[in-house]
Amino acid sequence: MASESASGDAHPLRVVALIYLCGALLFGTLLVLEWRLIDRSVVAIARERGAALFSLIQTTREWNARHGGVYVVVDESTQPNPWLKHPARDLQTTDGVRLTMVNPAYMTRQIADLALHAEGARLHLTSLKPIRPENRPDAWEAMALARFEAGETEVLALVEGGGEGGSGPAHRYMAPLLVREPCLQCHAEQGYQVGDIRGGISVTMPAEVLIARRDQLRMRAVFVYLLAGLLAAGLMHGLLRANRRHVVQVRRINAEQERLIERRTVELAEANRRLAGEVDLHRRSEQRLAASESRYRAIFDSAAEGIMLLDAALRIVQVNPAFCEITGYAAEEVLGRKPSMLGSGRHDRAFFRELLATLAAAGRWQGEVWNRRKDGDLYVQWMSAVRIGEADAPEGFVATMTDITSRKQTEEKLRFRANHDALTGLPNRRLFEDRLQSAIASALRHGERFALMLVDLDRFKGVNDRFGHLAGDALLVEVGRRLELCVRASDTVARLGGDEFAVILGEVGGREDAAEVAERICAAMALPFELGEGVAHIGASVGIALGPQDDADAGELQRRADAALYAVKHDGRGGFRFHGEPA
Repeated sequence: MASESASGDAHPLRVVALIYLCGALLFGTLLVLEWRLIDRSVVAIARERGAALFSLIQTTREWNARHGGVYVVVDESTQPNPWLKHPARDLQTTDGVRLTMVNPAYMTRQIADLALHAEGARLHLTSLKPIRPENRPDAWEAMALARFEAGETEVLALVEGGGEGGSGPAHRYMAPLLVREPCLQCHAEQGYQVGDIRGGISVTMPAEVLIARRDQLRMRAVFVYLLAGLLAAGLMHGLLRANRRHVVQVRRINAEQERLIERRTVELAEANRRLAGEVDLHRRSEQRLAASESRYRAIFDSAAEGIMLLDAALRIVQVNPAFCEITGYAAEEVLGRKPSMLGSGRHDRAFFRELLATLAAAGRWQGEVWNRRKDGDLYVQWMSAVRIGEADAPEGFVATMTDITSRKQTEEKLRFRANHDALTGLPNRRLFEDRLQSAIASALRHGERFALMLVDLDRFKGVNDRFGHLAGDALLVEVGRRLELCVRASDTVARLGGDEFAVILGEVGGREDAAEVAERICAAMALPFELGEGVAHIGASVGIALGPQDDADAGELQRRADAALYAVKHDGRGGFRFHGEPA
């Protein structure tokens, strides 16, 4: 007996040790993740601060460059710039006030002095080909400039010493300075062209405050997780002790009952044993029933899925907290009512008749159901319903529901991204080819005609070269918008890539209908495009193929439209042509 007791005690101890170990691993993992989030937030703050200072400097420099420099009064802090070669660098007003020209670089240095005194941030204008020797880059800045040449748009690092003679840790941020048209007034002689990386501005920000805040947040996280772990361990320990006391008490009671039975007479022993057996059986039954009810209540109340119990007349008799959270209704608001109160109107009566028929025949049903919350919002749920009792005499029904609205929205976004161009939002090549196949099938089925147009922009490369790729992207978005205005809502406008677009016109009467749309497209593309950097003028060439033709499939129709487009390009661009049409 002693051996069995020892073995019985060892097993729970191993279970307890395993529970504590798993809890420690869980809290440790959560703590590591929390530290990583804190580190990322500190880096984000440093990047935002550095980017804001850089943007301010870049804006003031661009304003200065557009005005060809500005004149200020000469004083002790603003002396004539010895590095500025300009015939009108120094002027004198009629009343004798001396003025000197401040170019963007000189303005940057003065703003850097103000930033150093106001915010403790050091700004350094640097370049691999500096006019002013003090603008030569240090080792970190030279590395950043090399990364800019490789295509990066910003560099951020935490360094010791702060760079440029600073002390203590510091965040260093640097972004490139691109050559714009006004910059060539001073830097054309260095061989720069518009769009080149002329240099950059580095921002050195003391990191002590952010690091101290990071360390404070780390220690707070350690304290919180440690406290939570201790509380959880204390609660678990208390529960285990209470369970052990209960076991000891049960054992003591059983022992007392056994001693009492042994003192009885032989005549009463059998009766007592039978009575004790009945009592014990009844007690265990009650315990099992109570335990079962307790487990059911715990599962019912803590389940993440919404649970709804219905009687045979499909009236709600019980719901759990998750149901109330999903629907927005309190339990007392739905008891005695039917689930139809949650109806969204998106399912017809046939849907619910089929649901009830399946539930009656098979005893269960599951699927997606659109419902409406108390506040009026629509949501989609995955519902599983089970019949209780026999098919001919059901006692009731149990329905579980999971809110999958977020998952459906995510699936819809992924589906849209997979089938649409990321820049313009138009159908991409994949969706275009699907719709072209559908257009061919529909035309063959109904004896209709449709038109496939391939649209190629003229002189688009010049827009990128002159205004930059961001302006080019803005122009492509506007092209997509204009193309959609030229066609019907039932037609398809797609971006195939680069400056290539495609249009599918359904149910065209003949060449005249397609030619009218092509003329509208060419006219729309010939209008000026207002961009932030200026006004761009392009055009469009359109190749047209009518379908269905003979046994031409989707690939053949595209080749015919492309051949017509090539003919337009060959003849000078800026027009349209049908496949097979003579030059």
